[in-house]
Amino acid sequence: MGIGGAGVVTVNRVRGTAAVLGGKHVRGVDQTGLSQKGGPVVSDLKVASEPIERANKVSAGAADLYLGFDLLVATDPSNLDKAESGRTIAVVSTSQIPTGQMVVDPGVHFPELSSMLMSIDRVTRKDPNVYLDAQAIAEALFGDHMAVNPIMLGAAYQAGALPISAAAIERAIRINGVSVDMNVLAFRWGRMAVVDRKQVEAVVAQASAQAVEAPSALSAEARALVDRELGEVLVV
Repeated sequence: MGIGGAGVVTVNRVRGTAAVLGGKHVRGVDQTGLSQKGGPVVSDLKVASEPIERANKVSAGAADLYLGFDLLVATDPSNLDKAESGRTIAVVSTSQIPTGQMVVDPGVHFPELSSMLMSIDRVTRKDPNVYLDAQAIAEALFGDHMAVNPIMLGAAYQAGALPISAAAIERAIRINGVSVDMNVLAFRWGRMAVVDRKQVEAVVAQASAQAVEAPSALSAEARALVDRELGEVLVV
C-alpha cells in the first residue's frame, strides 16, 4: 500500500510477473481510489503453486506480507485488518511523507513514529518486521524518490516474505522496462538493508555528503562504492 503516483501498482505488477516467471499462479486487484490526487492506493496479490480459484482480494487476517510504501496508509485500520499476529511479516517505509493537510496547515503534525510502528507490530509477527527510511536511501543513492518501492521490494525479499526468486524479480524489472538500471540496483540495496543495516546507513551518509557538492547525481566514487559493497555482500 502507498499513495497515488508513487508506483504502487507497478511494483505489484512486477511481483506478479516475477511469480509467473517462477512458475507460480497469481491473482490480484488494484484499489486505486484517488490515486491521481496523492490518495491511498492498495494492491492485493495472491501467489500460489496451484491455480487460484478464490477471490483475488486478500481477506481479513490472510496477508503473509504487509508491504507499506507509505507509513500513514500502512497504519490505516482498514489495511491493518488484513494482517494477523501469527502470520504476517510487515515491511514498511518509515519516511514521513506529509499529507496535503499538513502542507497547507503547519499546525498539523505527523503522528508519533513509535505509536505508529506499535500499531503495526501489534497485528503482525513483530520480530521479523523490517522498517526502513526508504526515501532517505532512495534520495541519497539515486537522487530519485521513485527508487523507494524497489528498495522496499528488495527488503521484503531478503526478509523471506516473498515466494519468488531474486533472479525472477530482477528479470521482471527488466521486462517492465522503466528505469531498469536504477530499479535493479535499488532492489539490491533493499536486500542489503536487511543483510547489513549499518553498512547501508554508512554508505547513505557518505552519498548524502557527496550529494551536497553534486546534487544532480551520485558522484563516480559513490557509485563505485555502491557496486563494490553489493558485490561483496549479496549473491545475485
